[in-house]
Amino acid sequence: MAFTQTQLDALDAAIATGALIVHYGDKYIRYQTTADMIKARDLLRDQLNGQPPTSRASFSSFCKG
Repeated sequence: MAFTQTQLDALDAAIATGALIVHYGDKYIRYQTTADMIKARDLLRDQLNGQPPTSRASFSSFCKG
């Protein structure tokens, strides 16, 4: 999916106001947390700047001993 600067601007504005719903055009997206919005913003910004997506996976290890 190709993202637009308008989508990034709408996401930045919502983050700045603390809103969890982002409107652009005739669509809206509801995010669960501000952290989710920041991850989405980083993805949009990277793709608009022509950078490859970065992996944000976390792994845990537990040892019972």
